[in-house]
Amino acid sequence: MKMARDIDGRWYEIEKLGDTKSENASFREALPRYLNAFEILFAAAAERSEFGFIECLLRVRGLQDAGWDPYETTLRAIDALVKVHETIQEPEPARHLHLWIYGHIVEASEPYELLANLLDVANGGRFRVNRFPRVGGSATRPGRPPSPAEKIDEIVAASRAVGLPQVAGPLNEIWDRELRNAVFHADYSFHGAELRLLDPLRVYSLEEELRLVNRALAYHQSLQALNEGFRARYTEPIQIPMPAGSSHDPEELATVMVKDGRGVIGLKDSWTREQIAAGKVPFCIARFTRGDERLHLQDPTRAHFPAETTEGSQP
Repeated sequence: MKMARDIDGRWYEIEKLGDTKSENASFREALPRYLNAFEILFAAAAERSEFGFIECLLRVRGLQDAGWDPYETTLRAIDALVKVHETIQEPEPARHLHLWIYGHIVEASEPYELLANLLDVANGGRFRVNRFPRVGGSATRPGRPPSPAEKIDEIVAASRAVGLPQVAGPLNEIWDRELRNAVFHADYSFHGAELRLLDPLRVYSLEEELRLVNRALAYHQSLQALNEGFRARYTEPIQIPMPAGSSHDPEELATVMVKDGRGVIGLKDSWTREQIAAGKVPFCIARFTRGDERLHLQDPTRAHFPAETTEGSQP
């Protein structure tokens, strides 16, 4: 499916690829709407705080080395499973697979974290590593992770608070608690074109089923495309202001770190070696491959990294 922008900058479809299993009418209808709804949020966060916006794009969750990013695995998994789905000839196995894809998409934590962080940055807040902590824990027993419904409720409230209620539209359209539960508890059956749930008793038409699945794919792909697109806009290192209140040094600026073919991969201090030797305190927030990390250790002032094609390519 090919997309373009109109004179007002809004996304629209320029080529229809037919009603394939992954790109039927509901997918084609939803994708430009979701791109437009979410892009407004990305732009609002970038305008309010470029530093905080880049933190959202980077999605750094801690001090782990390479290979600890579930969302990167999700991106690869959904892409691979959609391709597998398109090769399945028998209708029922194909329906099982697309329901499992739906379940994976609505359960994935990172898109909710991304939207919640972007909303807070757009509202003058800061990026936080964990927007949705466990609920109801104690000193001896960890709490439970919040459900997608709870996360969506928080995002809906935040979108209204920041004056961007359209951000919640795609989430409300894709979320179906009963279908999600049925998929993960294997409490559904097919009868002809119908999808039937056992608890609670409910029947979906094939059209309703496909609408939910393909809107979920549109939600997944629109966030992926916007994240990658905004990251790719950074092609050369630049200096940007630090967030208000984040530094005691009035001279401190942040440097945007970039990688050829990838875009922004990190934020670091802008100090020279001499300034660091004189007592200035460096910092670095980045998503490095192993090759990037080696280059950074060799020269902590480096801000431009070459593309990698072989060894050390895993983020």
